[in-house]
Amino acid sequence: MYKKIALAGGTAAVIIGLGTAALAESGAVGATPSPTTSSSSSASGSASGANGTAGAGVFGKLRRVAHGSIVAKDKNGTFVTHDVAQGQVSAVSATGISIKTPDNTTQTFVVNAQTKVRIRSNGKGADGTIAQVAVGDTAVVLGTGSGTMTATHIAEVKK
Repeated sequence: MYKKIALAGGTAAVIIGLGTAALAESGAVGATPSPTTSSSSSASGSASGANGTAGAGVFGKLRRVAHGSIVAKDKNGTFVTHDVAQGQVSAVSATGISIKTPDNTTQTFVVNAQTKVRIRSNGKGADGTIAQVAVGDTAVVLGTGSGTMTATHIAEVKK
């Protein structure tokens, strides 16, 4: 039931891991990021951890992921770009969805018959359709492709 959410979490975990490796390589490991404010900061309902950040460990950080890309080989050895965007739905139709992330980046994804949609309401998730996603709702979109991404999974949380 939560395979799609786990996929989003796994994708974000890889993004965070790659970022950590890049920081270690650049010698900026001890750098402390400056705090940022965003309109979606209330999305995390977890208690503060010991270091004052929302949540604990990797999962607390995953709640704050805005967007990212990963390039990986598929089972045939072909490189595939995977994008993730989390934020507010700024446009939606039967053939596309745009997400405005907390850092004011807008990412647009093509929606097709293979796009899986999950609607989460009152703490429960269920299969849904793109017609149930509305402008202003919060969503996480995973996509693949080059240039314009095609949405493979949309996890939408009712506003």
